[in-house]
Amino acid sequence: MVAAALVSSGAAIWWLAASPHACEPLAQVGRGVAAPTVAAATSPRAPSRPTTDRQRILAKAYSLLGVPYTYGAKGPGAYDCSGFTKAAYLAGGVKLPDGSFNQAAHERPLADTRLLAPGDLIFYRWAGKSSVSHVTMYAGDGWVIGTGTPGQPPKVTLYPLAADLRRAGDVLTYRHVRLPDER
Repeated sequence: MVAAALVSSGAAIWWLAASPHACEPLAQVGRGVAAPTVAAATSPRAPSRPTTDRQRILAKAYSLLGVPYTYGAKGPGAYDCSGFTKAAYLAGGVKLPDGSFNQAAHERPLADTRLLAPGDLIFYRWAGKSSVSHVTMYAGDGWVIGTGTPGQPPKVTLYPLAADLRRAGDVLTYRHVRLPDER
């Protein structure tokens, strides 16, 4: 297995591959992150009448805005990052495991922010760490919803993804979970 790192716009992107030839797309990885999706001037809104599993996940995530962040908390009065995503995904019929590192199964390099769909999980490895340390959720239009992200208030909050891409040393990957009604 080959592992390579690319640092662009202050974010390191890990690319794991089974063969050296798979590292050729690294140049494309850097271009995607170097020009992240610009957040819309106004943040996206919660689905008002959710009809799909993905909309139910997002509606639940938005309903938790303002709930305090506490390390290790699994709700309902406080959440840590993985407790928040676990609660939101349960509203869409998906049982995620505890821990951001466990939720990161099948993560992929964040090659281009345009690959993200609302509800996708975004994972972070803090500088100097070898495993996933944090998870948030993509809300759409260049915005993230989550808890416990450095630089953000200690509660479930909505903020531009660009704020995460500026922090040096963080590794960003994502996971698109196929939901029951998307199979």
